[in-house]
This record gives sequence, C-alpha cells and structure tokens, in this order.
Amino acid sequence: MNFLSLAIKNLLRRRGRTLLTVMGVAIAISVLFSLLSLNSGYQKQLDKEMNSLGANVLAVPKGCPYEAASLIIHGGVIPKFLSESDLQKIRNISGVELATPMLMEQFIKKNSITGKDEPHIALGINIDEYKQLKPWWGVQGRFFTNNETDVKLIGRALADKENITVGFVMPAGPFKGFTTVGVLNRTGDQDDNFHFVPLAEAQRVFNKTGLITTIAIKVKDVNQISEVSAEMEKIPDVQAVTMTQVMGTVMNLAGSAESLLMTVIAIALIISAFGIINTLLMSVNERTKEFGMMKAIGASGLDIGKTVMAETLFITVIGGVIGTVGAIVGSSLIEGYVKGVLPYTPRGSLIALSPELIAFCLVFSVVLGLICGIYPAFKSSRLTPMGAIRGGIE
Repeated sequence: MNFLSLAIKNLLRRRGRTLLTVMGVAIAISVLFSLLSLNSGYQKQLDKEMNSLGANVLAVPKGCPYEAASLIIHGGVIPKFLSESDLQKIRNISGVELATPMLMEQFIKKNSITGKDEPHIALGINIDEYKQLKPWWGVQGRFFTNNETDVKLIGRALADKENITVGFVMPAGPFKGFTTVGVLNRTGDQDDNFHFVPLAEAQRVFNKTGLITTIAIKVKDVNQISEVSAEMEKIPDVQAVTMTQVMGTVMNLAGSAESLLMTVIAIALIISAFGIINTLLMSVNERTKEFGMMKAIGASGLDIGKTVMAETLFITVIGGVIGTVGAIVGSSLIEGYVKGVLPYTPRGSLIALSPELIAFCLVFSVVLGLICGIYPAFKSSRLTPMGAIRGGIE
C-alpha cells in the first residue's frame, strides 16, 4: 500500500480544511523562527555595540541611572555633566590605563539633500586618546588635532546620506564654517552617524566650557574592573557603569517585550496543535466507513495509522516550509515592528539567519506533526471493520 499517495489524495479531497490547517502551522513556525532569529541577532548586535565603545567602564554623573550609559552609547544626551576635576581624579586611580572625556550634544540640522530638519549627534573628543580606544578607526582624508578649530570628522553613513565629502564646509547650524577634514571608514556601529569635533570646540560651540558628558575608561587589567569602579564611586559626583551592567540593564529592558513574544509563540503553537488534531479527528470521523472497508480487504490497523500520520506530516512539513520562508521574506517588516516595541535596540540588522536555525524550525514542525498525529492515528487504528461500517468513532 502506498501510504504517501493515499495521504496526498485524502488531503486534496478536503482542500479548504487542509489549507487552513497548513496556514495555522505556517503562522506558528513563522513566529517561532522570527523570535529565535531576532533573539540571536539582538545579542550579536548588542555585543558588537558594547565592544565598539572600546572602554571597560563609563563614568557618568552621579544620580544618572544605568540607562544613561545606554543612551550615551546609542547617541542619546543626558542632562547632567562631569567636570575636568572629576576627570583628573579618575586618571589618578591605580589600575586606570586610559580615561578620555567626551561631550555629547544633539542639534537640529537641515538635510543638504532633502531640506528636512533632522536631529544630529555631535561628539567632542580628545582625538589622540579616542584613537587608543578605537585603534580600528580608519579615515578618508585625515584626523584633526586636539588644538585645531573649526574642523570636524563625520561618520560614513552620515556622509553618504548627505553627500558630504572631505573639504565640505558646513553652511549652517552650530558648526557653520566648520570644514570636514575626514570621513571615517564604515564601522557598522553608531560612529557611522556622528559628527566628531575636538573637545574644546564642542565645549565652545555648545557653551559647555569645562563640562563633560561622560568619561570612557580603559583599565590595565580587566580583572580589576570591580576595584577600579569602586574607587571611582568614591568621587562625589561620579557614578561608574561597567559594560556588563549596561548590557544587563538593556537585556532587562528587553526582557518584558521578549516574554510577551514568547507568550505569543506558545499560544500560536497551542492553537496550531489543536487545529491539526481537530482537522485529523474530523477527517477520521468522516472516513470511518472507508477505513472499515480498507480493513475488510486486508489493511491492518497499523496501515491506517500510518496513513493518518503521513497526512499529519504532510500538513506540518508544508506549513513549516511556508512559515520559515515567509519569516525570511518578511524579516525586514518583522524587524521594524520589533524595533518599535523594544525599549532599546542596537543599530544594525537584528535578524540573524543561519542554516542551523532553519533546520531547527523545520525539524520542530515535523515533531509537532508527530505529536499531533499520535492520537488520531491511534483512534483510527483501533477501528474494527464491522464497527466502522456501521457507525463512527466516539
């Protein structure tokens, strides 16, 4: 007996019901695939963003929550400031290899192409120290020096967006008259969208003389991060935030949204499972006389059970393939939605596709089919020829 061809014919006889069941499985697998790929991609991009800072510890003004450090990494601006004296005290702590100040400010600038007002982030830095934090930086043109005036660097994404090249002079805004002396090579992180200027120039332009948004610290020995942080906390105006704390805070912020998505997956899988079982039981009930005739001409209960299981596997495998393909095709839409839901998302793509993930979702759909098909297959295999011909399954 060819169970596969028989199963296909049975499913095609009830196209509407089969299609609805397949779509139910597809939705469940699509949600599963999307969350797993997003979770993996989120972790990778977050690790990349944390590492791109090049610092082990951030010093922020006392009273600012850990979320403030996350804002700084992502281009946000906080209302409190540190001072030059705080910087010197931190540099004097044993175990500190490098402590470099930054002043981050946001301003509005017209896009040179579209003419629309858009928010921009300016970062005042000590270029020599900052290059020690980020030795991978490359530049088209040149880096400015700390004592230069009216000069800046810009990130590659910002340069491409506004068609800015080396030598471009800002026509308006707080940096009017500033010359772009260099365009950074693409880094793939937040640096691609920033304006970088000498620290003294940023303090002058934004009237923040002597003020610092944050201090990035690199320690001599990563095993001494806790000790160095504890010493920093003794400075009255300073709060130390390690990269581990930042990541923990961000993951806690995302945890509630992820729990909601996990609940959606569980509900989708349960609904899909009950839909499969219901479809198969209805199919078996409608075909009791057919199964009875099959037994009367020599088919065993195992043969009938195999036919029902084959139908189940067809439904779940096809649904799994459709769901996985649909999730991959619609990944950009899904990513856009999730970025709108999560309270903090790193830059870059959050979708991490891999052959292992695709294989897992397809195998999961098969396992789902096997589990859902056991009961209907067992019920159908217990039919007796005369009982099946006279009536239906209870």
